Amino acid sequence: MNAILHQTVTSRLRWTTRILMLLLAVASLLAMLHTTQPWPQLAAFAPAVATIVVLSTTTTALLLLLQFKIQKQFFLLPLAGAYAIYALAAITSLLSMHGSPDHANPMTSDTMSNWGAYWQFGFCGFIIIAMAFRKATESFPQLNRIILGKNTVPFMLTPLLGIIVYMLALNAGNLFSAIMSSSPIVTAPLGWGSWIMAAATFVLVRAFCSDDKLVTIFLSIAALSHLCHVSHLLIDNTPFSANWYMAHLLSLFSFTTLLAVLILQLSQFTRDLADSHAYLMEKAHKDSLTGIYNRGYFDETAELEWRRAQRNGTPISLLMLDIDHFKGYNDQFGHVKGDKCLKKIAQALHANMQRPGDFVARFGGEEFVVLLPATTAEGCHAMAQKLHLAVQKLKISAGDHRRVSVSIGHATWNGPYENGSINELLSQADLALYTAKRLGRNRIVRYEDLAHSLAWSKSLFPPGVMSPQ
Repeated sequence: MNAILHQTVTSRLRWTTRILMLLLAVASLLAMLHTTQPWPQLAAFAPAVATIVVLSTTTTALLLLLQFKIQKQFFLLPLAGAYAIYALAAITSLLSMHGSPDHANPMTSDTMSNWGAYWQFGFCGFIIIAMAFRKATESFPQLNRIILGKNTVPFMLTPLLGIIVYMLALNAGNLFSAIMSSSPIVTAPLGWGSWIMAAATFVLVRAFCSDDKLVTIFLSIAALSHLCHVSHLLIDNTPFSANWYMAHLLSLFSFTTLLAVLILQLSQFTRDLADSHAYLMEKAHKDSLTGIYNRGYFDETAELEWRRAQRNGTPISLLMLDIDHFKGYNDQFGHVKGDKCLKKIAQALHANMQRPGDFVARFGGEEFVVLLPATTAEGCHAMAQKLHLAVQKLKISAGDHRRVSVSIGHATWNGPYENGSINELLSQADLALYTAKRLGRNRIVRYEDLAHSLAWSKSLFPPGVMSPQ
């Protein structure tokens, strides 16, 4: 199965995403023009957004690592690192918000500004590296194999580099100026540097890779959302201002787009896996020649139906069918026509199954078995007559003005189930079939009739008295 991230997109989806990015940019610009309007102060807004960002970015990073393990595409590692960095930043943001106990807060007044610059540059830098590697591996497919070699496990630790750098930035003191302070930062060099980095990320994502792949399309949307997010922070980062609210909403949009496609891929993978399982189960349960169920499926299902009949106290019936003189038919017409004859008869039998629980299976060679749950002896005999007539209607020539016919033996078990088994019922139907063949074939024999005959014979000729031959 090809990963969704690497699938080629349709022209319709390509234009839809372009329009979506245009609307996103226009909406962001319009919001910037109405920054003077007051917005309500929602104290729980920032923690809620940060929590969602933590969950979404962490999940995205883990899913990208899983993608790397499956696809062996190196660019997925720095891409996972980008989202791991943002997850750490969001966690730090949660811990540094008002209301956190001082002893649980790793951020001091000196280091409060450092992590903001770190995740801005780190997130964009990792995405640029990822796209550069993707572009390089498109031109040189063997590059992945050269870089990764045979052991991919050490490379899966690449996102840990982001954690190491993060810890250094957390304790670096006043390395950077404030991008996350509560005052406007239009004049802050670091703020403009973050904006230039975000803009470069969007441009390079579009330049490095064409928008014919889902990974490029969704990363383009994420990069544009991030650029708009930084733009709003540059204009006004005052808590509860219009730009502050818009920046947080855009961060949500930025870090859930790629997660959405990864979840879509996971759901498609689950569907494909279920379809593959159903296909393999069907192949395992179907006879390759006739297309009906095979002996293995009959053995499994018959045992289940026997236990169900035992629980419900209902009868269960079984028919055994054998194509008359089929060996002679094969010798006369060849195995190719013999196979066609088997297929026609099997399909005719299958077409006459009336209820969902009724089914016919190929028992072996030219023999078939029909299982009829919750069916009385009378109902079973009626089905036997119907199947016998269905084969006659096929009018398959057997030479010498003869038609292919079948012999049928059937039996019904009404209990007690504790004293029997499905194998015993099968033996009874097989005995009835054997009797039908001994009596001249092309007929139906009920085991119940044989049982009555045997009982009548034993009553006339008790043990020690020879019965007439």
